[in-house]
Formats: sequence, structure tokens, C-alpha cells
Amino acid sequence: MSTPVRDAEEPRWSVRGEHRTDPRVRLYCFHHAGGSASEFTRWHRYLPQDVDVCAVQLPGRGARVGERPHTRMRPLVEELAGQIGTDLPTVFFGHSFGALVAFELARALVEAGGPAPRHLFLSARPAPGLVTHEGSIHDLPEEEFLDVVERRHGGVPAELREHPELRRMVLPYFRADYEVIETYRPEASGPLPVPATVLGGTDDGIPLEQLEAWQEHLGGPFALRMFPGDHFYLRPRRTAVLNLVRAVAG
Repeated sequence: MSTPVRDAEEPRWSVRGEHRTDPRVRLYCFHHAGGSASEFTRWHRYLPQDVDVCAVQLPGRGARVGERPHTRMRPLVEELAGQIGTDLPTVFFGHSFGALVAFELARALVEAGGPAPRHLFLSARPAPGLVTHEGSIHDLPEEEFLDVVERRHGGVPAELREHPELRRMVLPYFRADYEVIETYRPEASGPLPVPATVLGGTDDGIPLEQLEAWQEHLGGPFALRMFPGDHFYLRPRRTAVLNLVRAVAG
């Protein structure tokens, strides 16, 4: 089994499962709330050799465990906008919270006059300004916070409940990610002129119209694809999802 690769020249904010020697396009992947780059570090195995898969690692986790996690969208995006390479065409894939990050980062790059991503994949997230679940949860007591996340999305590891040391390490960035989501307000601006595919799981609980509403924020070609499964449909449906990515990136 291969392990994620980092070397002295690779920044702490990115993780690659394998270095590509002659890539034509770079796929940036943005994880869900409470997640990490590890969600995507094996994707390189299923994509062509000329696709450089770069899993974005936000502060507070992995090699960035000693850094304070962001609690607002603007500084998070500003940090990433200063890091995205311009040497290759890019494709963004954002899952859940990561979909908002990918969208806002693409907008920031375009507004700064930089190169836009070739394509956006926006997964398991209502369009900006819409919410499926009302109310703030990031500051709830530990057990209640985990209970609500589990009811809404599933995927909370049992280890978080069983090991207090792990909770002390994970909950600060888990809560911070939710604080970003709960304080996020999209700025009024025109549609982003980037082709996009919105993806969702049929059992996730996000109303279809909230996924379709992404069209109001996008000015390029648009597609919506639904897959059997819950909020983390992309794990068992990885092959089908990566076939879509390959068609654009590979």
C-alpha cells in the first residue's frame, strides 16, 4: 500500500498520493467538514498518469495540526488563492463543505485576473445561500455536536466517541469547519463563468432544487448527476465519480 507523499519542497497545505512526472492538468480536491486530505490521497490510482491529484489540507489537521483552523470563509480562501499553482490547467473537486471552498476559491481567482479552473465538480452541497438544516451547531457540547452531525450526514467515526484524546485533536477543526459554513454569506456578484458538474447522493436529504440552484451562480455549461447513496456516496461510487472527472481532466 502506498502512503501519501510529501517532500521538502511540497507545501504543508497539499498532499499527493504520488508525484506525477509530466502532468498535463492538476486536480485540486477539497474535503468535507471535519475531514482531511486523506479523503482523496488514493484517487491518483484511478486517474491517468498525466493528472496530478493534489488533495488540499486545511489548517488544524495532518501536517498542519499545529495551525489554528479557519473559522471564516474569506481568510480561508485568501490563503489558498495565494498557493494555487498557475503552471498547469486546473480542475476543482469539492465535497460538501469543500464544494463551497472550491466555488469561492474559483471566484477569487477569476476576480483577481488569474486563470479559472477548467471545470468545477461541486458535490453534496446546496447552492450558496441555501441550507438543508437550520440552526447553528458548531458551539454545541461535544456529544450533542457529534450526534447532530451523525443524524445529518453520517460518517462520524466511532473512535471519536471512544477516545477522548482523539476528540481533543479532531473537534477543534471539526467545529471550525462548521463555523465557516454557518457564518458564510455569499457575496452578490454575477455568475461564475466556469463549466460545472453538481453531484449528489439520492439518499443524502438535500432537496434536488437546492442542487439545481447552483445554476444561478454559474455561467458556464452545467450538469447535474445523482448517484445512489448518502452524503458519502462518492466512496462506494468512486469509479463512476472518477469517470466523470477523467472525462474532463484526463
